[in-house]
Amino acid sequence: MLTMVAKEIGMDAQSMVAKQAMLICADMATFTPAMVKGGGQGLSDKARQAGEGAVAGDIRKIFIAVGDRNISTQKAIVFRNLAHATQTNNRPLFDKIIKKSRIETLRISTIMTKILNDQNYDRAFLKAKNYLNRVPLAVNEYGFDYAKDLRAHHNRVKGKFGGRIGRDQRIGEPRLLVESKQELDNYIKERQAAVGRTKAGWLRALNMIPKPLRANVASGNFGAKLRNAGWISRHGGSGQATANYSDKSAQVVIENYYGNINQIAVKADTMALALGNRVKQMEADLDKYLARTKRRMGL
Repeated sequence: MLTMVAKEIGMDAQSMVAKQAMLICADMATFTPAMVKGGGQGLSDKARQAGEGAVAGDIRKIFIAVGDRNISTQKAIVFRNLAHATQTNNRPLFDKIIKKSRIETLRISTIMTKILNDQNYDRAFLKAKNYLNRVPLAVNEYGFDYAKDLRAHHNRVKGKFGGRIGRDQRIGEPRLLVESKQELDNYIKERQAAVGRTKAGWLRALNMIPKPLRANVASGNFGAKLRNAGWISRHGGSGQATANYSDKSAQVVIENYYGNINQIAVKADTMALALGNRVKQMEADLDKYLARTKRRMGL
């Protein structure tokens, strides 16, 4: 019976180990963020979209652009910036904020609207100084002008939270104003391009595993979903696989040097999920081979 099962499988022990090593690479990538809501499907385009959405969400907690649709937040930032300009007697910055801001964001209050409608700009500035004199301010590294180095500030803020800002996490400081929506959108796209990098090490490891043999024909199709995920394969990947075969044993060691950056795999319980799935699938495969063998034997 066991001989018949082995024949049905069509692989020797080394090839079986290679196959499972390839599949565990795919499982590890599947259960490494980004994933769809609820977990899993980590090789799908929906996972890419989820990852890109998370990146955009993090960045928008830190920055807001001129032209952003969130008028309430824009009003708060413009109000704060105008207060800073008047309290520091910075007329050029005061004029610049007014010039760059949309009308909707300048409608902060009835009093401010009247002040900003005053055609005598010198008098309007003095009125604003009096009105905004007691507004409490929290100065940040950029003062209250437009943010200049988005990457450095973004890295600093997310570094406080282990590299990833939680869905409902407050960052504890005011959002910085970016001079144009295009500039912010471009920065978001730049950071979104890194989505999939944490998974790419598993693809590199998979590709380094010697192909298993099925009936003496090399088969490299295992882990095809990971191989075909372009948003993952576009990254070089930082990982490796080492295979050691002998007459008595077969061993493959796989590594992804970037797969647990900022503890994302630990937090997602990636290892347990991947191993649990592999055990489940191996048992299902064995049941399938046993059933086919029984049918061939007429049992």
